[in-house]
Amino acid sequence: MARPRAVAIHIPVHSWAVDEVISKAISFGEKVFSCLKSSGMVDVWTKRFVLPPIPEKAFGYRDVEVVAKEISSSFGDRVIVAFPIEPTSQVMKEIHKVSSVESAYFSTVCIDGECIKHVINSVYAKTREVEINFFTRFAISFGMWVETPYFPATANTSNVLGFSASLRYVDIVSQALLQNNLQLLRDFLLNVNKKLEDTAKCSNIPFLGIDYSLSPWIEKDESIASLVESLTGSAIGSPGTLNTIYALNTFLRGLVRRMGLRHIGFNEVMLPVAEDSLLNLRVKEGLIRVRDLISYSFTCVAGLDMVALPKNANIYGVALDMLTVYRVKNKVVAMRIIPTDFDELSEVVLKNFGKTYVAKL
Repeated sequence: MARPRAVAIHIPVHSWAVDEVISKAISFGEKVFSCLKSSGMVDVWTKRFVLPPIPEKAFGYRDVEVVAKEISSSFGDRVIVAFPIEPTSQVMKEIHKVSSVESAYFSTVCIDGECIKHVINSVYAKTREVEINFFTRFAISFGMWVETPYFPATANTSNVLGFSASLRYVDIVSQALLQNNLQLLRDFLLNVNKKLEDTAKCSNIPFLGIDYSLSPWIEKDESIASLVESLTGSAIGSPGTLNTIYALNTFLRGLVRRMGLRHIGFNEVMLPVAEDSLLNLRVKEGLIRVRDLISYSFTCVAGLDMVALPKNANIYGVALDMLTVYRVKNKVVAMRIIPTDFDELSEVVLKNFGKTYVAKL
């Protein structure tokens, strides 16, 4: 059933005093989430808070822990906070010490190979020091950060107050394309936008837009892979896959433009392996490999996402390929990978996601 995936509060920060950051987040969050209820939007799946890029020496790992725990405890379940950190920051050096804080999501930005090496040494080389689920909460953004409600690769780059949203709506996009029921999709988008505009008026906090990226969830009717296969007429990864994903992007962007909807973020098809039941299966079958997912990023996918890598994976090489995608595409892409000590096609169990499979390279 289509619903808002997340509403994210973009917190402006000018003084990195921990108490001030927490106070702002709670104050703005209370206004927005209270007004969301008043507008009739009661089915938001997750509540999120996006900070600006954190100056190199502004926070230590204990500050991150306090901020994440204080904000999340103020708003109940499914509350997460994005911490955009510099590659050479103190938090990056000590990131393994906050790897168990489930409400803290991290990202960094790289524009060259030296940065990638630094991140590998700080994060991916410490796989034995952190539990595997941490890697579902860490991403590298290539080029720069994108301001989006999608986590972890986000930052409040404008450093202004506002809120944004993302959607779980694969099912009604499927109905629009496969059953020619475009009006259902249009009505859903107009309804969501009206409630968010009403929330902005009620809270006096600007509505920044929706990231219309088409992103799956584990339920069968929310699989991007299933939609791609229905449109292509063959298994995802077969000839025609790239064209179908491109066509999906073109359709969504055209619809948003024609309807005059406010948008923010990536606005592209996303293929997070561990979040898509059918894509997971195709990885298990060996039909989709890491190299395939990288190649899709060249034209129409936001990045390499939620992919479990085998023990012999060359993470530096994978990251360099994604950096090259950014350079060729001239558009930000992100990478969220899960390094493992397992062989290709092995089963891995992730908290909140269940079973996934180690991809063939």
